[in-house]
Amino acid sequence: MAHIAEWLKNLDQKLNPPGCETVFVPSRVGEQSCCKVGIVHEHRFAFYYWALYSHDQGKKPPPVLITLDSHDDIGVQSEVIPGDLDNLNFGNQTELALFAWLRLRSLNDGHILPALYLNFFSDVYVLNKPQDSLVFRAPNSKMEYEDREGNIHAVKFFRHADKLMRDLPPDIPVYLDIDLDYFAVNNSQADELLGSESLLPDNEIKKILSFKSPFMKLLLYRLIGLTIALEPKYCGGLLNSFHLLDILNREFFNGTLCTHSCDWAK
Repeated sequence: MAHIAEWLKNLDQKLNPPGCETVFVPSRVGEQSCCKVGIVHEHRFAFYYWALYSHDQGKKPPPVLITLDSHDDIGVQSEVIPGDLDNLNFGNQTELALFAWLRLRSLNDGHILPALYLNFFSDVYVLNKPQDSLVFRAPNSKMEYEDREGNIHAVKFFRHADKLMRDLPPDIPVYLDIDLDYFAVNNSQADELLGSESLLPDNEIKKILSFKSPFMKLLLYRLIGLTIALEPKYCGGLLNSFHLLDILNREFFNGTLCTHSCDWAK
């Protein structure tokens, strides 16, 4: 183990975490020069990008998080370990990456409460599909959570985008988080047979993601960060996940993610 510790001491801190890609696109918000897009294989690595954004913003008021997901990734209080979180070195990207990989719950359902404990976001808006059976919170319900500084954060759950839109305060910056399994359709075998999920029809997916839709149009000029979770195990396999990513890429961007020619769609 000693040689592993030596590797970590000398590791290039600019490396992306395993299975992650970082893309920079021009910002559409105020004086911010660019918007960082984090593509993660497993959803919990979104925490890494959220931490980097929070660290870069310093004392500025945090944005709200809007997350689209088929699962309940809020987590439970017992998974928030103050000793771990209080001692994180936010200036060390390697440490943040290792924390997301090794200390957050590997089932990917516990990264939001730790983010709130650290005041990454003011409030969280969770959008689940109307028919989803993998969600444990009642639609249009709300929970409150106190962070380490005593600030109170609301976590609100929705099954319909129009209700979320009506509840979202005007003008506040938005960090958008999309788990691609939001567009997968679960069936009776989903918990027992790996890859049994199918996808929503392409036209329905495009209707949700299009910047011409009322939901995305509301967010477009308030978007200060974006994380995209591939989660192929919950999308019906790698090809399904890449198909969803391709649709998102075409609806959100001109050019292709992970190239210099990538820019927001008009």
